[in-house]
Amino acid sequence: MLTLLAKVLKVLNSQTSTWQIGWAVALGLFIGILPLGLLTFLLLLIVCLLTVNLSIFLVVWGLTEGLMLLFATPLENLTWQLAQNERFLQILAEGETLQLLHLHHTLTLGSFVLGLILLVPVAWLSSLLVKQYRTRVMSNVEKWKLTQMLKASKLFSLYQKIH
Repeated sequence: MLTLLAKVLKVLNSQTSTWQIGWAVALGLFIGILPLGLLTFLLLLIVCLLTVNLSIFLVVWGLTEGLMLLFATPLENLTWQLAQNERFLQILAEGETLQLLHLHHTLTLGSFVLGLILLVPVAWLSSLLVKQYRTRVMSNVEKWKLTQMLKASKLFSLYQKIH
């Protein structure tokens, strides 16, 4: 757990593009709210093709999967209420591609729609928060005497060589 936290802090403090981190958060959230299936694997393929930070992506994906255990039932109930249109459900059930993606299932459909709605705003907000962290928090921490003493120590230089 501490190693994972150290990796996340290392990414936040690195020169990694804020958009790479922002899209990693957004895509991790999107894939995390989806039930495991072909749609998840297609989105994972897209993540592998894009240049996003995989450490952040995996952390957000794991956290979101855990949260979906709590929110799956309310999301499914909401989608069930919205999907009472028989023509809409018939379109989803008749298309072979849509059947493979399981979009005719209420939880998958609700998760997919919620993920699409949240994708761009979460990427933008995450990018903005990383910029704010780097300009406000990181710059202040670098000025602390304790931080400067730790960075000057031999232990820190050994740590840098190992990682």
